[in-house]
Amino acid sequence: MAPSGLVVGLGTGLMRLVAQADPASPIASSAAAAASQGAAKGPGMMDMFGQMAIFGLIFLVFWLLVLRPQQKRQKEHKAFVDALQVGTRVVTSSGIFGRIEALDAGTVQLEVAPKTVIKVLRSQIAGIEGKAAEAVASLQTR
Repeated sequence: MAPSGLVVGLGTGLMRLVAQADPASPIASSAAAAASQGAAKGPGMMDMFGQMAIFGLIFLVFWLLVLRPQQKRQKEHKAFVDALQVGTRVVTSSGIFGRIEALDAGTVQLEVAPKTVIKVLRSQIAGIEGKAAEAVASLQTR
């Protein structure tokens, strides 16, 4: 459904074309009169509310399709990171595999090789080693 202002604008333009094509025609004279009345009226409050409704609908769709799923993923990841335990085999978001040696408030110490421990941010733990590898493999096959 087109906004009424767009219809008035298109109708006005078409009526002017008819008037220019055959000025002696009765359609042309009534078209010219209607065009001048439509042009003088201008956009009203209903046009403004229609445009605001369209923008509201666009924002609602954007929120449902983009923002809401992202917020859900963030909550799930935060719950996962908060539940980490020493000894769990994990993979980081940069692809480093290791076993958790120690947990601090914001960091994790990973053993990536025998006697080799690195310190990474807790938020950079992407998942459990087996599950993360399967997820990466399924993405590569698509």
